[in-house]
Amino acid sequence: MFLGPDGWLGIDIGPVGAAVFYAALCLLVIHLSKHAEEAFPGDASLAERQAWVATAFVSLIYFHWLNFMAMLPDLGAAADEIFNPASRRFATQLGLSIFAWIVVAGAVRSGNREGVELDERDLRVQNAASRAGSALLAVMIIGLIAALAVRPEAMMPWLRPLIVANALVGLLIGKTLTENVYTVLRYRRGHA
Repeated sequence: MFLGPDGWLGIDIGPVGAAVFYAALCLLVIHLSKHAEEAFPGDASLAERQAWVATAFVSLIYFHWLNFMAMLPDLGAAADEIFNPASRRFATQLGLSIFAWIVVAGAVRSGNREGVELDERDLRVQNAASRAGSALLAVMIIGLIAALAVRPEAMMPWLRPLIVANALVGLLIGKTLTENVYTVLRYRRGHA
């Protein structure tokens, strides 16, 4: 699913690969719902555990979005329709990923009922992660503006209204991913 329309080394794994992927995702959800305590270090706070879960699922959503965006310019006029073949596939993948994220996050949260929800360290980490995500978002926006200024003819296939709208959504996904990765790395550095 992440490999694009040409598949892996020219082999289209198609529905079999998608079925194996979603079966593995379901097994992960079931495993984490039963053994959430074993999946994380014992000294990990609830915020750190939630950051790990969010990093995994936002990464998955980001890869789906990248695959979706790679397909849009090739659709031509169909890219201007909200319900085109690429958007239907992306919506299904997005919905399944968000549902699995909610289930896993709920399982992780329910396994730590007696823990402190957020302490001062967690709030400092969240604020620093938010600043890092905002900085990356600003850099990505400046990069897109520079690409439009330097290579306007190469960017023309990307300047369709729905493609631009989806690119803006991707910027927000990238910001969220950056925040979660920063949070995880900051907690890991704190444990070292």
